[in-house]
Amino acid sequence: MRFKRQRVATACLAGVAMLGITACGSSKSTSSNGNSNSTTTVNGATLPTLPAPDKVTGTLSGPGVTASTITIGQITTISGPVPGLFQGANDGLDAWVDWINDNGGIDGRQVKVDHVDDAFNCTTYTNAMKHFATSVFAVVGNLTLEDTCGKSVLAANPNLVDIQALSLDPTLYSVPNAYSGAPQPPGGITTGLQYMKQKFPTAVTKAGELVGQAAAANGKEELLTAESVGYHYIYVQDIPDLTTNFTSYILKMKSQGVQFVDMTSLAVTSAANFLQQAAQQNYHPKVLYSASAYDAQLFKLLGKASLANNVVWSALPDALYLGQDRASNPAVNTFLNYLPKARANATSDLFAVEAWSAADLMLTAMQKAGSSITPQTVLSTLPSITSYNAGGLVGQNDPGQKQGTHCVVIANVQNGQWVRVDPTGTGFDCSGTYHSVSLSQISS
Repeated sequence: MRFKRQRVATACLAGVAMLGITACGSSKSTSSNGNSNSTTTVNGATLPTLPAPDKVTGTLSGPGVTASTITIGQITTISGPVPGLFQGANDGLDAWVDWINDNGGIDGRQVKVDHVDDAFNCTTYTNAMKHFATSVFAVVGNLTLEDTCGKSVLAANPNLVDIQALSLDPTLYSVPNAYSGAPQPPGGITTGLQYMKQKFPTAVTKAGELVGQAAAANGKEELLTAESVGYHYIYVQDIPDLTTNFTSYILKMKSQGVQFVDMTSLAVTSAANFLQQAAQQNYHPKVLYSASAYDAQLFKLLGKASLANNVVWSALPDALYLGQDRASNPAVNTFLNYLPKARANATSDLFAVEAWSAADLMLTAMQKAGSSITPQTVLSTLPSITSYNAGGLVGQNDPGQKQGTHCVVIANVQNGQWVRVDPTGTGFDCSGTYHSVSLSQISS
């Protein structure tokens, strides 16, 4: 069975991919080289930015390397059934490239990106990977519904570096030359669930889950993770993809007394539709739990932002990339500074964050690779990178051993705006665990 999965804690991928909508997406930010952070001025306020990254000091060679440039490749699903689906990943990678090039490039070489749109086509994806095997230094920031199609190319080209933005096929975690800057193997993060249990101890014993049919495996991951910390689901329902009318589900939840509505595997439009229709039915659950609701579109989609007040909660394994963390987190501010430079109308989302972190992981491996920096030495270095957070942009994780983070930021809608509630101020809550599950558990 082929899974199209998303990170449990930031679940918008399957919902976005199938529903055809635009996407969403304790370690404080620190400099990787110990230099003092620089600053920028945003709306009259002086905010910190990341310092220039450490230099790559070895001899650089390999495909895509010239005396003045280094080329990396990226494949995303842009055209096809959902135009612009993963445009954010392109924007995030381009933003990172602009930041690196403004700081002298890599080993004095300007970074270039060979973008390929696979148009939701397996053959196109496969052919692009074959081309990249001999034309680019590394494949970086891929985000596509066709990532399964690259496994044969990776097997045939064991020195081809593939650092994905997000791996939608969980079997990629067993491929030796495939990595991610924010790995989320099958399973889920307990940290946010534990926080919600402490805050709403009664509600979590009367939980309900709505799961898009295309994201059934993701819904199962969430259910198993929540149950591992004491949640009790009294209502679980797979719903057709493209669902916009939730009234029948709302009435059943209301009649069964569901107080905690888990919509982790659905997209922001689903959360907005649900809240509107629940209000019409005089159904007022204590919690709507949905990381994908942390999206710049939420309040516009709702029309009446107060519907989300004190009800909508998100647990995110990333810093608050819509801007709430901008003043305190240099990585967020740097990311948001460069995103509009990549594309004039680019908006911050999960996909952009993960593509940036994938590229930053490649650079980290190059910095640690020693005197000879090649795709082979980068691949040999990646397993040793067991503590990584993209300068504070994502929660501390272990990309080298492909282990997911258990660190999150919890946000809640208050007075019509997103507010960081845990931890307050800065950093991540890392009090939980990453609950691993087997593929057999989520395929049944």
